[in-house]
Amino acid sequence: MATLEDKVLGRKNLKYRIKFINTCIMRIRFGHRKERTVKGYKLYIFKMMKDVIKKNICNFENLLRATDCPEPPERDETLADCYIFFDKCIEKFRIKKGANFYYYFNKALSRNFYKEYQRYQRNSGIELTDAMEVVHPALRQSENFDTTNILFESLGFDELDIRIANSRLKGQRTSEFLRENPDVTNDQYFKSLKRMKEALRNAQEKGQY
Repeated sequence: MATLEDKVLGRKNLKYRIKFINTCIMRIRFGHRKERTVKGYKLYIFKMMKDVIKKNICNFENLLRATDCPEPPERDETLADCYIFFDKCIEKFRIKKGANFYYYFNKALSRNFYKEYQRYQRNSGIELTDAMEVVHPALRQSENFDTTNILFESLGFDELDIRIANSRLKGQRTSEFLRENPDVTNDQYFKSLKRMKEALRNAQEKGQY
């Protein structure tokens, strides 16, 4: 079954031709063409950027995994962001002798993803353990395993959530937990973190604890 990535970028590798692409960009920006024609030009160029896009998305995702980002974006969401940024690059690209949109877009996209990575780092500063402590201040210091688990169950945490929550309270890194729990995938781990943070946020807003 074809993924959204396959549908948008295509499965074939299109041959990149500098002069042709520069001409297309000129037609997009300065030609008086129908919106449908302009979209067609843009999509064609976007597909030519497939290798650049896939490489940068992969690097971005690896950075987030390496730093235990609790809520990484979905790949389809990241791909959509790539197209929005690509559209801006089309408008900003200066067409002059020797100009190559391929290299321009690659460099610009790399910088953009690094800024996004830094933003995720800042936004993930409020860890799950911090959210737990806000809901129940004594939770982090609690040594009563049963009491802690009862609280987790009252919040609607399932068995996997509780395992992960306890590991975070102990200061265990994602990589350590996954190594010790081969039955849990990376995707399951981060979805569980996201689910627990939402449950804790809702409990705090309702004043349940």
